[in-house]
Amino acid sequence: MHQTTLNDAALALSRVLTFHRIHHTFFGGFAILATGADHRESKDLDVLVSAPKSTITHILSDRRDWLEIPHSREDYVAYFWNSSSFSTSPLEPKHMVLVEMFVGQHDKAHFPESRNTVLKGCKMGTSYVPIANEDVLFRGKLNACASRGKRSDAQDVDYLVATYGERLKVVAKSLDKRTVGLAVRRHPELRKVLAELGVGTRGAVWGVRKAKIEAPAVPQMWDVHRGLGLECV
Repeated sequence: MHQTTLNDAALALSRVLTFHRIHHTFFGGFAILATGADHRESKDLDVLVSAPKSTITHILSDRRDWLEIPHSREDYVAYFWNSSSFSTSPLEPKHMVLVEMFVGQHDKAHFPESRNTVLKGCKMGTSYVPIANEDVLFRGKLNACASRGKRSDAQDVDYLVATYGERLKVVAKSLDKRTVGLAVRRHPELRKVLAELGVGTRGAVWGVRKAKIEAPAVPQMWDVHRGLGLECV
C-alpha cells in the first residue's frame, strides 16, 4: 500500500484522538517506516490507545470514513479507514486501510514514551503524529518474532539494532528470556543480531526447546500491551 495512504489514515486517527485528549502512539511496521526505514512496506497501522474500547467505538461510530470490524476482545478494536470517503470514487479495497487499536485504561505516567514525527499525507496534509520510541518498537517487534514466523518482523529487529544499537543495549538487559528463546527458535538469524546487544541466546532457546512453534501463537488478552512493556489490568 502506498505510504501516503497510510500516512493519511494515521493523521486522520491521530487528529480524532488528540481532539478527545486520548493518549496514543503508533508502533509496528508502519511506525518503523516512519522513523526512516525503507527495507519493506506496510499494509496496516498498529496503535496503542489509552482508552476503553467502548470510548473508541463511541467516538468513531458516527464517522463515515471509519468502518468497524466486529471483534469480541476488550483489549482490541479494528477499523477500516476509508480514504475514498473524501471523494465520489466507488469503494474499493485499495482505498481501505486496516487500523488495529490495542486499547485499555493506562496510567499516563507509565504510557510508553513517543516522539512527534512529521507525516505527509495526500488528503490529510502534513502534521505530527506520536511514534513510539525505539525501545518500545524493539520490544514490540521481538515479541512479534516470538509469536509468529513473519520474515519482516525479524528484518525490523535487525534494522532497529543496526540503527539504535547503543541505546537498545540498556533495554536488552531486561528482556524476557522466554520471548528471546521463542524469537530465536522461529527466526534463527536473530541469534547474531541479538548478540550485537550482548544478549546470549543459548540458555533462552534451551528453555523453550519443547515449545511448539509450527503455527503462530493464538493471541491472548493484553499480549501485545505486555510485549510493548506495558502492564494492563
